[in-house]
Formats: sequence, C-alpha cells, structure tokens
Amino acid sequence: MDKEAHLDREAAKAAGADREMHTRSELEKKYPVALAMFAVLAVLAWFTVGNGIVIVDGRPLMLLGWPVQLRLIPIAILALFAFRTYVAMQADRIRREKD
Repeated sequence: MDKEAHLDREAAKAAGADREMHTRSELEKKYPVALAMFAVLAVLAWFTVGNGIVIVDGRPLMLLGWPVQLRLIPIAILALFAFRTYVAMQADRIRREKD
C-alpha cells in the first residue's frame, strides 16, 4: 500500500509540474505583448497630447536645462509601468529558478 501511495503522490507531483510549466510559458508569452502594448500607448500619447510646456509658478519647469514638454509626462508614467512589468517578470524567473 505504501508503494502505491508513493507512486500516486509522484504522479500527482508530475501532473502539477506539467500544469505549472504550461502556466509559466503563458506568462512568458504575455510579457512581450504587454511591453508592445506599452509602446503602442506611448506612441498614441505622443501624437495625442499637445506640444505644450509645463508651467510652474508662471515659469516653465526646467529639467537639466530644458523645459519639460507636456507630452513627456504620460510617456514617463508608461515607462514606469513598463519598468514595473520588467521587474515583475525578472522576479518571477528568479522564483522559478529556485523551485
């Protein structure tokens, strides 16, 4: 009986590992799609938002000696989300390597 129970547990582990590998490949397939969508949104934001300059206290906001364009703000926010997605994917890869 113990041998049969052990074999059943091993078979269940193998089946779980197969499902886990399938899920991992699904995550890896979604990653480039997510980055592509961030790029599409960035392009849309670039062409949609006007070419204005950010004004603070009646003066243009300067960054490294250049005035900050209004269209760069949504691009920067999207870049932060893309970076967050990249970090999450790398963390998932590290977790999978531990197992």
